[in-house]
Amino acid sequence: MPLLARDVMTKELITVTPATPLSEFARICTEDGISGCPVTRADGALCGIVSKTDLLNRLLDEHPRHGSTREFPVWDEDVRQVGDIMTENVLTVGPTTPLAEIAERMAQDRIHRVVVMEGDKMVGIVTSIDLLSHFPRKA
Repeated sequence: MPLLARDVMTKELITVTPATPLSEFARICTEDGISGCPVTRADGALCGIVSKTDLLNRLLDEHPRHGSTREFPVWDEDVRQVGDIMTENVLTVGPTTPLAEIAERMAQDRIHRVVVMEGDKMVGIVTSIDLLSHFPRKA
């Protein structure tokens, strides 16, 4: 029987809101050992997804290359928020979506996480690391 999203998903979700400062998002990623997470409105509804790559891209965009060198970006403690960098169009799957289908969709869309939804409720997240740890091996 094929493995499904519900078999490998992380159920304890770490989320942020669009108003979460980018420095707080970076701290959460570091302290919780995650590379991204769902973004929710105040009512808990999914409204986006954000990753460390989004954050790094924003930092690099704000600190353009000068000639052939680039200084490593420095945190600018202004009011930059997750809502400024999040992706609003989130790939979601159901709990019974086969892992092979999830892997195919991740590869096609070049993403590393999908949110598992049951109706309007977030019930988990599946990351590319979750998929790799359940990759079939020859006996």
